[in-house]
Parts: sequence; structure tokens; C-alpha cells
Amino acid sequence: MLTIYPDYYTQFTCIADSCSITCCQEWKIYVDDTTKNKWKTLSAPDSMDADGRKLSSYITKKEGSHVIRLLPDHRCPFLTDNKLCCLVQTYGDSVLSETCTSFPRELHTFSTHKEASLMPCCPAVIDLWQQADAMGFPSYTMFSEQILPPSAGQTQAAFLLRDHLIQLFSDASLTPEEALLTAFYFLQELLREEKSGKKLTTSLVASYFQKENLQQLLQAIHEMPCVISDLLYECNELLQDLSVNYLQEGLYTAYLSPLMEQAENLTQLFQEPTDSDARMASLWKDFMRSFSVYHPLLRSYLANDIYADLLIDEDLSLSHMLMRLEWTTLQYTAIRHSLFLQYQAQDVPVLSYEAVRESLVILTRMTGYEEEDIISYLESSFEALLWDFGYPALIVGR
Repeated sequence: MLTIYPDYYTQFTCIADSCSITCCQEWKIYVDDTTKNKWKTLSAPDSMDADGRKLSSYITKKEGSHVIRLLPDHRCPFLTDNKLCCLVQTYGDSVLSETCTSFPRELHTFSTHKEASLMPCCPAVIDLWQQADAMGFPSYTMFSEQILPPSAGQTQAAFLLRDHLIQLFSDASLTPEEALLTAFYFLQELLREEKSGKKLTTSLVASYFQKENLQQLLQAIHEMPCVISDLLYECNELLQDLSVNYLQEGLYTAYLSPLMEQAENLTQLFQEPTDSDARMASLWKDFMRSFSVYHPLLRSYLANDIYADLLIDEDLSLSHMLMRLEWTTLQYTAIRHSLFLQYQAQDVPVLSYEAVRESLVILTRMTGYEEEDIISYLESSFEALLWDFGYPALIVGR
């Protein structure tokens, strides 16, 4: 079966002990069955366990899956003080579980082909995107004859739609906010047409992304009212809601604790009967000017997210695409708001690349939910699984 790759994929190299945010702590490290059976025969390295217990004793079951039992500080027990893996040092790479071997690589299998990508929850991936002049993704037009037969009309339309959205998020003339709202509006309108009886076809998809349609929609987006205090209030609530369980479990506390303190301070500001609206609007304008320096990186992040997560083989429907775009929007606004909180807390406001990278990595780790968990979160947190356009317009702003 054909496997397709984005052009940056082979450039990735794990930076091991030079990594600023190791993947060996503060999240579940799955152990596949093959590795679990292998570990029953291997003893822990002498450097970590003088009693020579089997590696399998370091496995526990959590939420129905076998994972490595982390230490009280949420670090992998095999992680050494110099940020290397003592299992690799003792037995070589072949001893690792599939998760440890493949991360941050991701592979999605469709009935016709496989698609590889890299996940943003690794600092080395963010560095790779930051240094790239542009990112290229495999397109429907390049591979349609190889992977999508002409009879697969709606499947072709779904992949072509993804191509257009990737191009939208890669367009340097658009801000990430403009691209998000344009994508959301087009998907919502295509879904409305489908519900009225129209089939999703390649010609219908192409008609939406004509230049005049994009220009008209962008003009309408620019004319929408945007109350910054309302945007900040809702994004503040969202970030706090995403963070509460992690703080209760003692995860990402070095990052989240000061952030939540700033979120509480912002909540207090909303309650003051002062000129806070004007001050927030002014601060937001300054922040967005600094934030815009990282638009190329953020476009790469969003384009990759669309490529990797918009489509799944089991469900190529517009409603599923819209749900996945909602999650992308929620992630983006949480990342942006975390950076806003850090920016406004400083005596001399500055937005460093290190802060942007850290927020991208940690927030995407925190929101890297499985499909069922995403649906459950959206259904329990909002009135309906699929939002009206007004909500993304509120939290995305411009």
C-alpha cells in the first residue's frame, strides 16, 4: 500500500538529551503487547534496580491500556538524570515500545493508502517548522490516480477539500485567524448544502475556493464586530477548563500554575467596574503585533493539523471534518491565550520563540485526545457538538 509523506518528514531527528521538553514524562507511554511480552524476559538495568526486577514490573494498566508506571514526579522510571533512556543504553533501540520508537511520527491508514506526519507535541518538530521556508504536503491532484479511483466521487471531493484548506492555512496573505474563520464558514456552508440534498463533489468544492468568494468572505469577516473583552473572557474560561484536570493530577504544573494565576488575575479584572475594556483592547493590539511574528510557524502548525487530523478513513463526512476543525480552533485559541497571559504578565512584554514553542508543545500534548474523548468533551462543554459560526467568531476574533 502506498504511503505518502509531507516534505519535511524525513528531516526530523530526535535531539535526545538536548530536548527542552522531554517526551518521557507527564503523559501516558503506551506499551504494546509484543513489548510487554519481551519485557517479561528482561531485567531492569543495574543502574536503576539492584534487585534485577523484570521490566514488566514497571508496567501498569490505566484506562484499559498498558502503560509505563511513572515515578511520583511523573517521569518515566527509565529516564536518566542526563535525559537519556537507560533501556536503550543497556539493550539498544529494539527494546523500546512502539510508542517510544515512533514518537512524534504519526501514521494514518486509509483503505486506499497510508499518510505519515509529525506531531507538534515535540520541540524538535516545532524547531523544524520554524526553520522551514515553506512546507509541502501530498495533494489530491498528485496522487488521485494512484489512490483514489474515479468512482470514489465523494472521497475525491473530501481529499480535494482538504487540499484547499491546507492551501488556505498556508497562504501568507492571511492571518491564522482569517484562515480559521474562512475554513469554518466554508465547511459549515458545504454541510448546509449537503443537508439540502446536494452531493459533495470536486466541482462544488472548487467553486467555494474561487478568488472572488474568498475576497467577499474576508471582507465580511473584517466587518464583523469583535469585542476583545468578550473574546478574552471566553478564551480564559476555555484554557482554565482544559487545565483543571491536569493540575489536579499534578501534571505540567511548572507551566500551568503561573499561567492559571494570571488567568485568575484576568478574571478579577473582568469584574472591576473600570476602563478595563479599553485597557484590554490596547494590550491585545500590542500582543497581536508581537504574536504576528510567529504567523509563519503557526500557519505550518495549522496546515499540518488539517493534513493529519481532518480526515479519517472511517468517516470522511463534512460533519466529522467540522468537528475536527472545531478541535483545531479550540487548540489554537488555547495556545494563543496562554501566550497572551504570559505576555501581559511581564514588566517588559516580549514574546520569545522559546515561550511559543513551549506553549505549542504542552498545549497540544494536553489536547491530544482520542477521537471519542474529543466528541465527549465537545458534547459536554457546548450546547451542540457542531458550533454555530458565532462561537468560533467569538473566540478566534481577528
